[in-house]
Amino acid sequence: MKNIKRDSEILTLSLKLFDQAFKNNLQRDREIQQGIEGERKHAKEVLRWVKKLDKNPSLQLKIAALFHDIDRVITPGVGSGFKGSRKSEAYLLHKKAHAKRSAEYITKKLSKMQIDPKMVDRIKFLIKHHDDTIKEIEKFKDKELEILVAADSFSWFTTTGLAIYGAEGEKRAKDKLKFMINKLPKFAKRILRTLPIKNKNIDRLKNKALGELGIT
Repeated sequence: MKNIKRDSEILTLSLKLFDQAFKNNLQRDREIQQGIEGERKHAKEVLRWVKKLDKNPSLQLKIAALFHDIDRVITPGVGSGFKGSRKSEAYLLHKKAHAKRSAEYITKKLSKMQIDPKMVDRIKFLIKHHDDTIKEIEKFKDKELEILVAADSFSWFTTTGLAIYGAEGEKRAKDKLKFMINKLPKFAKRILRTLPIKNKNIDRLKNKALGELGIT
């Protein structure tokens, strides 16, 4: 197989892989908290935010945005649905394992297509660390990783957060919301203060959480 070099070709193939992953797991729709289409919407919303936060995002960053949570689609019940405390060490380990599975899924697919290994490694890095703690993220000093983390969190307020609020209730949703806020880089926290949230419940929880975390 020839090496694929053009970004447009790689992006087209990645979008096909994205659509195929959802198509292959339609039967798991009920196992996924926000459903197959909810996960698709979340991924697309993260990509939209990436493009908003970075006017010229790299191909690696765009692919990472699409596949950062693919684990929740291909292994529902493992990649999502954590029942314990979201303040616990167990939850942090759960999130790291989830991110690793997502990274391995897409990078294995891309590697088989003989795409530049450096590009594949970069995508793997971004996805693998998108659910790290803010202390871990800051150590990398990686602007693209910070953008992916911010895009993921901002998308949470209009996609995943609504599903968690409806399925798990306000207390659990606020705990998750705090997790998403705590891992935000400084520039994203400044944006979040004035970010309008259409859903009144999520907007109220956001403002309450910001106050409790001392972010004003």
